[in-house]
Amino acid sequence: MAGRRSGLAGLERVLRAFEPGSHNIGDYVAEHDEELAGLLGVDAGELRALAGMLDEEAAPRVRALLQQRAEARTLRHQAARRDAVLAAAQRLAMTAVWRESAALLDMSLLLGDLLADVTVQHISLVSRVFAVHLPRKKLVEVAEVLPRQFPDLVSWVDRTGLHFRWRQGRGGLSLYSQVVPANESAHALYVNIPAPAIRKHRQAPASASPGHRSQDAPRPVPTNAAPAAARTTGWLAEALTEAAFSA
Repeated sequence: MAGRRSGLAGLERVLRAFEPGSHNIGDYVAEHDEELAGLLGVDAGELRALAGMLDEEAAPRVRALLQQRAEARTLRHQAARRDAVLAAAQRLAMTAVWRESAALLDMSLLLGDLLADVTVQHISLVSRVFAVHLPRKKLVEVAEVLPRQFPDLVSWVDRTGLHFRWRQGRGGLSLYSQVVPANESAHALYVNIPAPAIRKHRQAPASASPGHRSQDAPRPVPTNAAPAAARTTGWLAEALTEAAFSA
């Protein structure tokens, strides 16, 4: 790899020091034609054709080849980033753990690879239960602070937004869904989280006697059932405890 870098480095040095009326660029390219052809992605014969040119003629052509190489490398890096982000979005969706109507999210994905593509402007967490749209830059701000400070950090998404809790629930941050401007919708990344299947109960047959309840009929809700808020607190406490032990 060092030799390959030195080939381009030498070409760039010759370009910076070219002298009108000389053949330094053409001579260098002809001497390293095979190596430079592989690095620049062109045919070696195209480079050998520069051998007899004056520096002032060869320089614009070589600069154009270097620019093409830089642009191609940029496109490859962008494509690799997009692939990594899409893979992270898929893993985040498939590893979400449902608790009531909230989905617990993998923190390393949510605040890691999911944010790698700087061309993405919005992250949309959507399911059959919720649709939460957030600016990517806001999640980047969270990623730069919370994971380092709070090893027991947990996160979940529900109808009201994206929530973070730490220190056994004593600390918290909630991000609420925002409207995605129409001119930025093409730069949104959608994380489609599959919701758990909802089990439907069949009604009791009409012929059933008044005092008989079918086994398929919904059971009455006990009067002492815990409210939804209390049930949510229970699973959140459990998630925070698990995060603390795994830290």
